[in-house]
Amino acid sequence: MGEKITIYGTEIELPEKPPIEEIENWGTDNPKEQYWRKKPLPDFFRTVEFDKDGNALLDYQQSNYAKEEVRRCKEGFWFFNNGHPTFVTGKNYFYLQWWKLEDDIYPDYRDLDRRYFLFLNHWEKIPTCIGILIGKKRRQGQTSVATSNLVYECIFYKNSVCGLTSKTQIDAKAAFTNMVSFGYRQLPVFLKPKQLNNKDSVTELVFAHKSVEQKGGRASTIDTDTGHRSKIDYRAPSPNVYDSMRISRILIDEGAKLPKEVPFSTMISIISKTLVKGVKRVGFAECPSTTNAMSNGGEEFKKVWDNSNQFRYPAKTPTRFVKYCTPAYDGYLGFIDRYGMSVIDEPNEEQYKYLVENFVGIGDLTEEDVRGGAKLYLENKRKLLSGSDLEEAIRMEPFNEEEMFMYAGGGCEFNAENIKAQIKELEENPVYIRQARLVSKKEKVPKKFPTEKDKDREVIGFMDDVKGGWFILEPPMKPNDYKEFGGYLEPKVESPYIIGVDTVQQDRIAENGSDPAICVFKKSVIVDGEETGMYPVALWVSATRLDIDFDEEVRKACLWYSAKANYEIDRRTDYWRHFCKKNSQAFLQWTPKVLQNPLKRNFRLEFGSRSGDSFQLHQMLEISKYYFDGTDNEVYNGHVHRIKFIELLKQALTYDHKNRTPSDLVVSLQMALVAIFGETQIVKPSNSRTKILPTYKINMAV
Repeated sequence: MGEKITIYGTEIELPEKPPIEEIENWGTDNPKEQYWRKKPLPDFFRTVEFDKDGNALLDYQQSNYAKEEVRRCKEGFWFFNNGHPTFVTGKNYFYLQWWKLEDDIYPDYRDLDRRYFLFLNHWEKIPTCIGILIGKKRRQGQTSVATSNLVYECIFYKNSVCGLTSKTQIDAKAAFTNMVSFGYRQLPVFLKPKQLNNKDSVTELVFAHKSVEQKGGRASTIDTDTGHRSKIDYRAPSPNVYDSMRISRILIDEGAKLPKEVPFSTMISIISKTLVKGVKRVGFAECPSTTNAMSNGGEEFKKVWDNSNQFRYPAKTPTRFVKYCTPAYDGYLGFIDRYGMSVIDEPNEEQYKYLVENFVGIGDLTEEDVRGGAKLYLENKRKLLSGSDLEEAIRMEPFNEEEMFMYAGGGCEFNAENIKAQIKELEENPVYIRQARLVSKKEKVPKKFPTEKDKDREVIGFMDDVKGGWFILEPPMKPNDYKEFGGYLEPKVESPYIIGVDTVQQDRIAENGSDPAICVFKKSVIVDGEETGMYPVALWVSATRLDIDFDEEVRKACLWYSAKANYEIDRRTDYWRHFCKKNSQAFLQWTPKVLQNPLKRNFRLEFGSRSGDSFQLHQMLEISKYYFDGTDNEVYNGHVHRIKFIELLKQALTYDHKNRTPSDLVVSLQMALVAIFGETQIVKPSNSRTKILPTYKINMAV
């Protein structure tokens, strides 16, 4: 049994340590001189013979050397690092020893990379895992690692079909030509399968059947049954970028920066189907990325990230991907010592001397910076920034997962920090929310007098349904507590609930995929001096085939919660017909008082609220701010902490009052809020006139 280590929450077992004489010691017993060095190709490889078909013929000495290198690339490599036996995987060895970077240098050994390769090697052996999402800092070198792994796949596995895409076609082409193609051309002949197409091809590499054989013998350096007949290409990003073939390995670079028309969640769901055949995994994906703003691609990446949480789904994640993230101060250039170890905190004297000699003076790094370590250096950089600049800097160099998806509040209508804190709280301590559908049925109401007949009364209930559009945090305190007079239905005045409704256009053409939404809101309920209300208790989040189907969902919620519904009426005004037909028009909310412009003399009341009216639109935002942020600039007295629906909070975080269409849940909440909030903010015109002279009442004789 080998040593067990933990990397990003995953327990990984290392191979059993070999005898000490088989561990590379770099020709010295002095631990201080034991560190990674790339060994040059021996002089006896200066000339290599080729047959008429272009296959290399290696002599005995060349063949023995090549076989050992191939073994290391497959099985891994042990070496002494500062006196400590250290293991790197085969892919890691291939990357360090033979892969040349785009700037024409070979990579340095970094413990950061070693840990990733060990993590990768572990999950590649788990059949239920088809890929890794990698959150990273900029210029970490993760794309170089992934391109190395693409070529490795084609060298050591037969019939490999590999692909590459990035945030734009230009970026995909650059990664292919500057990394994949360039790195392949620099490989030694015994690791380079014969290329069938033009060696300078900028679109794909197609490899031949044979690579090299031993001159005068039968054994080949790389068995023809274990490699070749493979290819690598790149493609411009699109939802269907790879969708019609088996993919052995794919690099999806900068997925969190894809354009809006190419949602990462859609792309990854389609690509995932090319990585499996039935239940069997046939391919693997690496997806390294820094993160764009949540409103510019980051949110789509986060959707997949959250569903790739191996800590929450230890058996198999919903996406079959796992996630991996390291803090920016780990492996930060300028703070890596001679042995590839990260200098995160204060360095020892040996590290300090090495860092000063190698990094101070080549950029903005000072000796004082080195003394504090990488973490303090980055923290001090952040102190010089604010707003959107700080937000961008944090996302590009995050310390943790939360910072990967940083939204500092630049452009956010509400206090972003409070919203993020509540999202984090719900992610760590999720609440139980039932997915259900509302069901209407009739029940008999016994007659009160002998001369009367029994009556049928409509009763609303709910049924758990994984395909239901309702997400219920709390059922009503008194279900179906509405009144009925002469067949007409109406809510009770003292009802503790109100319903907000966001609709779509009457012609059913919704922009940006907006769906109608319903928010059932519990009003203020004070019990023993404590607030027990002021939060949404149910949401409808689903599309419907017809408007009338949606209106019926609103009506059923009105009956169940005995609550009025405030519609946003700019897009639709026909809903009242359905309520009238069902004798339920009393459940429709007239334009709330707070939205009635006191300076508009001919203002007409309507069933609902109009965001197309500038006065009403402004009031909607102001009341929303009162609810989310409170009224005190110094002491928080808002209600964000009461919201238990994560999707609603996420929409609030990116809510744009100038473009409300994507934020259907927030709009439905606003419709509920304006119906119960803001009465104290109503500007009431005075009916009295200023008295210039005193007036008197005179009693006239009759």
